[in-house]
Amino acid sequence: MKISLITTLLSLVENKRIEEEVKALGHDFELIDLKNFGFILKEDSFFIPQLSDLQTDVIIMRGIFNSIKTISVLINNLRGKDVRVFDNNFLEHRYSIDKVTDLIKLSIKGILVPDTAYVRDFSKYQESAEKIGYPVVVKSVRSGKGASVFRVDSKDSLDVLIRQLVDQGKLAKSYIIQEFIPYKYDLRCLIIGENVFIMRRIPKKGEFRANFSLGGSVELHDLDEEGKRLAKYALRAVNMSVGGVDILIDESGKRYILEVNHTAGFVGMEKATGKNIGRLYLEHALKYAV
Repeated sequence: MKISLITTLLSLVENKRIEEEVKALGHDFELIDLKNFGFILKEDSFFIPQLSDLQTDVIIMRGIFNSIKTISVLINNLRGKDVRVFDNNFLEHRYSIDKVTDLIKLSIKGILVPDTAYVRDFSKYQESAEKIGYPVVVKSVRSGKGASVFRVDSKDSLDVLIRQLVDQGKLAKSYIIQEFIPYKYDLRCLIIGENVFIMRRIPKKGEFRANFSLGGSVELHDLDEEGKRLAKYALRAVNMSVGGVDILIDESGKRYILEVNHTAGFVGMEKATGKNIGRLYLEHALKYAV
């Protein structure tokens, strides 16, 4: 059997791990990068170098951040030619990062999230922040790993941030405003089917963001069954079977779903747990490819 992994982000270390597990199972593997794909339309046919001559049995889609609509059309075309596809419902969502849409999906299901405001004009930021109450967090709706996340403690500080964003050509609709929650635990729950792996993220001194990519540290965490059920429910609310669910637990024990990561890394969790999570991911993808 031949398995093709399609991505637009070659730098993901998980690409290599998936390749290793595919070959360990005795299958053929191909990595296809569609970040800069092009095509030729001539008469009644089209030619795309990476896809037109593709001979494969299963496609795994992971880390698609560019040309999303076009790639979705192309993969649906291949699926119509009896190629099985595991897309983690990407072809339905047609996005890899959209915190606004995910927050609405979570809220519809009655899942507790931080108080949040979304407006499309910077002139409405002050009013929104005052309704939520300072301090607030201003967060990009399409960035991950703690990028473009700002803690704002006062009206004056928000004015400064707005001026900076305007000077950088940023748009108000590209950010959300959320309440700042002093937390006891910041947890990343990696879910693959029914398997749940949990790490506690600890911010470095002087930093409110607990992302490992920003210098934070991590440790395994034993979350109770209620917390695991909450994480699974949040993932189902966004309609995925694989993902990273971030949970904040405040000093009173109240649990908030911070966000759901559609392309959650698993190599760090492998190192922490000593478990072959890459194999679990691959087996899950092959089982549910349609």
